[in-house]
Amino acid sequence: MSAPSRRNESLDVLRCVAVLLVVGHHLPYYALWERIGWIGVDLFFVLSGFLISGVLFHEYKHTGTLNIKRFLIRRGLKIYPSFYLLMVAATCIYFLHYSLVSRNQLVVSLFFLQNYGENVYMLLVHTWSLAVEEHFYLLLPVVLVAQIAVFRKRDPFRFIPFFFLAIAASCLALRYFTLAPGHLAWMTHMRIDSLFAGVALGYFYHFRRSVFEKLTGNYALVLAVILILPAALLDAHARPMQTFGLTGLLVGFSFLVAWCVVRSPRTSAGRALSKCAAKVGFYSYSIYLWHTILVIAFGFRPSLSAAKFWVYVASTIVAGIAMAHLVEMPYLALRERLFPPSQPAPQSAVSPAEIAEFSVVSASPA
Repeated sequence: MSAPSRRNESLDVLRCVAVLLVVGHHLPYYALWERIGWIGVDLFFVLSGFLISGVLFHEYKHTGTLNIKRFLIRRGLKIYPSFYLLMVAATCIYFLHYSLVSRNQLVVSLFFLQNYGENVYMLLVHTWSLAVEEHFYLLLPVVLVAQIAVFRKRDPFRFIPFFFLAIAASCLALRYFTLAPGHLAWMTHMRIDSLFAGVALGYFYHFRRSVFEKLTGNYALVLAVILILPAALLDAHARPMQTFGLTGLLVGFSFLVAWCVVRSPRTSAGRALSKCAAKVGFYSYSIYLWHTILVIAFGFRPSLSAAKFWVYVASTIVAGIAMAHLVEMPYLALRERLFPPSQPAPQSAVSPAEIAEFSVVSASPA
């Protein structure tokens, strides 16, 4: 199955960047890549908030309501088949080599609670972010339906920016006052602010287009770089990074997403590179899900050379694409047959036609 034509290629490129950051972080070879690779998850969070809220906002604009049951089923058919196949594989590995995963880690992961339980073994260590996203999928529709019920007007979601600010302030306070020194903020109540940053961005795109346009100028890229830069200078475990640094990342990545969503390459070389990266980004979920098995396989080697590292990167991409076609794509096809969206909507955000509506697109090649 190929990517739908209505997908926004620039956002798939960001998906590619995010997954490659994580892939290079978990098998250290390049020092800078290892140091900053963990922020790929935060980029995923902002992208998910923007894209998932966009699906729901689109449905509301066309139907005047939200079908939570259909939304959750569609999300489940996207996430669960591949995830629980990984859990089956992890369980088999546990019985063969229990030092790679623990029984407690398996149990909490089954219920998407691994970001609150033991999650120290490499095989499933990355799935903490899936738990945060799963909790977000359950919470977001409830928040939006409650706003529709309370504010029965043309724009019932007008308080979303303030809701995001409250969430961001609360998460920052919880990280600052309750997170133990040296620990990573993996818990949902400390990290869901990144996802709601994407929701606020999605709200501006769908309901306050003039505000969104102001976030897409070239200055947005400069601000994004400045706000992301501390991740390259501070250790991920450092208290400043796990408190104010995470807030800076969600703001920086929000600017980056806004900047990218209205741009596309203008040169033939840029278009070719973008198309290649977007294809990798299209399979980012499966690549992300299965890459730790490759980390373990290559990590057993006594030494890691540049050649072996790049073979590992290529192997994660190939394995992820293969698993996507074996598991993810068939279930997505089933989803579209049994539970089609209420209204046709781009699954991955903004269409090329919508990009043309913006007056602030840079004249220089992106």
